[in-house]
Amino acid sequence: MKNRSHSLYRSGLLGLIWLLAISPVMAQTPLLVTGRITDETGQGLPGVTVLIKNTTNGTTTSAEGTYKLTVSATNAILVASYVGYITQEIPITTKSVIDITLAPDNKTLNEVVVVGYGTQQRKDLTGSIASADLVAFKESPNVSILQSLKGSLPGLTISQTNRAGDEPAINIRGTSTLNGNTAPLIIVDGIIFNGRLSDINPADVASVDVLKDPSSKAIYGSQAANGVVLVTTKTGRAASKPTITYSGSYAISSPTIKATLLRRDAFLEKIRDINYLTAFTKESGYTQPNPAWTFANSELFPISLAGVNAGTDYDWYGELTQDASIQSHNLSLSGGSDKTNYFMSGGYTKEKGLIKNDDYARYTVRINLDTEVTKWLTLGANTSGAFTNFFKDAPDMNAIVGTNPLVQPRDASGNYIVNPIGDFNVNPFLSAENDRYEVQSRLVGNFYGIVRVPSVPGFSYRLNFGNNLKFFKNYTSSIYGAGQTGSAAKNDATQYDQTLDNIFNYTRSFGKHNINATAVYGYNTSKFDRTVASGTGFSDLNLSYNSLQQAEIQKISSEAWEEVLLYQLGSVSYNYGSKYLIKATVRRDGFSGFSKNNKTGIFPSIGVGWVLSEEPFFKVPGIDYLKVRGSYGENGNKVGRYSSLARVSATDDSKYVFGDGGLTAIGRTVSSLANADLRWERTRGINVGLDFAILNNRIDGNIEYYNSNTNDLLWQQTLPQTSGFSNVFTNLGQINNTGFEFMLHAKPVQTKNLSWDVTVNFTRNRNKVVTILGEDKNNDGVEDDLVASSLFIGRPIGTIYDYRTQGIYQLTDEKLAGFQAGTYRIEDVNKDGKITPADDRQILGNTEPAYQFGIQNTVSYRQFTLRAFINSIQGGSNSYLSPNFPYGYNGTPGQATNSNWFDFTDFWSPRNPGGIHPNPWLPTPAGGREYVQRNFVRLQDISLSYSLTDAIARKIGAANCKVFVSGKNLLTFTNWKGWDPETNTTLFPVGGPANGVNTALGVTSINAFPVLKSYSLGVDITF
Repeated sequence: MKNRSHSLYRSGLLGLIWLLAISPVMAQTPLLVTGRITDETGQGLPGVTVLIKNTTNGTTTSAEGTYKLTVSATNAILVASYVGYITQEIPITTKSVIDITLAPDNKTLNEVVVVGYGTQQRKDLTGSIASADLVAFKESPNVSILQSLKGSLPGLTISQTNRAGDEPAINIRGTSTLNGNTAPLIIVDGIIFNGRLSDINPADVASVDVLKDPSSKAIYGSQAANGVVLVTTKTGRAASKPTITYSGSYAISSPTIKATLLRRDAFLEKIRDINYLTAFTKESGYTQPNPAWTFANSELFPISLAGVNAGTDYDWYGELTQDASIQSHNLSLSGGSDKTNYFMSGGYTKEKGLIKNDDYARYTVRINLDTEVTKWLTLGANTSGAFTNFFKDAPDMNAIVGTNPLVQPRDASGNYIVNPIGDFNVNPFLSAENDRYEVQSRLVGNFYGIVRVPSVPGFSYRLNFGNNLKFFKNYTSSIYGAGQTGSAAKNDATQYDQTLDNIFNYTRSFGKHNINATAVYGYNTSKFDRTVASGTGFSDLNLSYNSLQQAEIQKISSEAWEEVLLYQLGSVSYNYGSKYLIKATVRRDGFSGFSKNNKTGIFPSIGVGWVLSEEPFFKVPGIDYLKVRGSYGENGNKVGRYSSLARVSATDDSKYVFGDGGLTAIGRTVSSLANADLRWERTRGINVGLDFAILNNRIDGNIEYYNSNTNDLLWQQTLPQTSGFSNVFTNLGQINNTGFEFMLHAKPVQTKNLSWDVTVNFTRNRNKVVTILGEDKNNDGVEDDLVASSLFIGRPIGTIYDYRTQGIYQLTDEKLAGFQAGTYRIEDVNKDGKITPADDRQILGNTEPAYQFGIQNTVSYRQFTLRAFINSIQGGSNSYLSPNFPYGYNGTPGQATNSNWFDFTDFWSPRNPGGIHPNPWLPTPAGGREYVQRNFVRLQDISLSYSLTDAIARKIGAANCKVFVSGKNLLTFTNWKGWDPETNTTLFPVGGPANGVNTALGVTSINAFPVLKSYSLGVDITF
């Protein structure tokens, strides 16, 4: 019996072991799942990706929408995804047939955008608001968030940068002022932001929205004529575990244009060409050397002539440049509980420019908190600190071309030579030896509270209290300053901005009726003060700028200002079933800078929209969404804070000595006239738009047309000399801006492993001067142009009125009186045999772009993602023109002989008759400049990233990890000669105009800070 029991026990144990062994196999018996996937109309959807969640086991549907998939576990989850539709997840259990109906995903339409004092769904907008795709540029080596916006949004123009820490300029929908402020209003986390957006760490930014049309901008009234940029920083997610993210990258940079100053051999050849009349024989057509000529016959200074004999060949440009780079490190912690969310970050960025000492560093910290204290009270804070350092002075790039390779910067004792070529040009190394301390510190504290009244559903009150404190410190000393007697200075300044907003909001829905009403009452104040102490004539500067009392001559100055803006706002938006939309806004601003008789301004706007695709009668195959909208609004441009007042100054000219041996009394001089009627510039405009989505939301986009007029332009009206003043600020004239924009987004490919996403944007803006002074002195019935200011009625602001060049005179050409071989041939418009400003200048075109476009491509294959962005600005037939000719120290034969220029300069000479640049050292009766289009197409950003699979990421303890390589400005296609076509500058060449010339850099040898291209390597990892 015992043996039998033992046998039964053993048999049972073996049976149990067998069952345990085969149970996994039984559990994983393959299950064939089939089904059909349809859209909301019941039509089969081909190409739908069907996957088992968290695996690569998947398939795609057939042309009829059917699929088959073998599943190894009945507890698996089936995931069905298709572009333009909401992804669905269905547990399999033991079902072998699973049919799925996918609902359209209007993600773009349901996207929430910031509109000023609140948010709206994009589908409910009646104005023109563009939202940036920041993810597309996350891997690019961008120091400022503005560089991530460049070229990516229609209507928004961001300038190029060519210095470390540069703040790009921003323009929205063209120029609408002559003398007023041209910068848009910046709002960060709902608070007015006065300062550099470069102070904000791009890694902290969650979204950027741009208000472009008058209706959308009217919510900010007198400050919004130039557009509004809304920046929202990141916050934590409620009910999520703490997440730690590190992102870092390192980039190496080099000029997009490889150029260098002429070295010895080329420099000596250019001296021969300058002196071709004697350096070459006349019989050969000045192409064969004259044996009797030596460099001693040229205008070379003695020290340079000694360098000829000594074989000196010094590389000034090479010694004044450095290896350029950008490194960035960002660490953040975010998360939240059911009631509280948080985001904390720290960042460090270091940028080294190409020119020695052109360095910039930024340290940032941020803490954003939001907590629901009770069901009716929420408190929060957005706080940050930014600390920037511009380090030392870069070498004087205006002076570098005043050197030449025949001389050296130091003498035999190793000391710097102040004037290395023996003239007035100062050694460019001297400024790099200055002791410089330039830092800017910004502390921001924006605090808010939100109160909801339970007894009034939909009502809320929000109090915003914003504080922005900035410290400027600019200290410097130079042993070479003040005629080598030594100079030092301390410049300390502070600026404090404060904003208080009371925001009342009411949102309710009654069936298909939806209403949102907002009222705002608030103020914004700014205070600034600066103190400057300086001295010259130091016996020693061992203590640098920290002992100014040692100076023989000591000076101190100070300044301060304050301004206040008070505003009220009422806004109501209504929609019926998201079909019929209307929004009306009225804002009233009172500004301390407004004149006595115009202290306040009222700025109304209205916008309407009609979603045709929601109408029962609109059933057009292939069109999923269609909305038409239109808006009208008025915006202002604030006047300068003291522009309307009569101001007094205490200059040296105001001092007076009473009697012989009397003391000097400091007087006051009235420096400007008052204008009690001075008003803000006012822009009135319309915007008409069309939003659409087609082909199952595979393609979506918008089209915009706008037309705006700016009146009461701020203008310095010239006064008769008998008034005692040269001019007075007044309002006059009108400028018109019209434009066309579109943005198109598509997903041409969306499969299991491969996707392709493309976005195209296009902008075309035209401005014209409608009226200025209203004068018709010649009685021809047409208002007179203001030629002296280059303002022409009916033409763009940037109209070019100058001589037209027709090539360069050759040796054998017949020439007009006063012109020589090597000078521009200028068109004699009236054929009188002479060139005069009154008769021979003509309109050549304008400086404004004709149109610009951007193309963003994103291709993903499994774990790889390739992004590429192309940016282009074009001038059409006669736009986007700029003078491009060789500015430098070459206004006389002596200057041209002893100074240098970059090797892209192509001067005419008998040995180079095809040279495209004239000889500026030759005097002419009319000068002349060639205007060239700056058209370009640029591969601005490109990146390739690889995301580790979840399995691999978990092995290193990470939730996800991405490594990437990227490039910036790698390719530029242009016919523009010289430095980058996008870079603007103001040149003050020797012998040139006293007030400088605004131009693109081109072939100039002045301000030679080239645009850089970069290659970077980085990582983004989350724990």
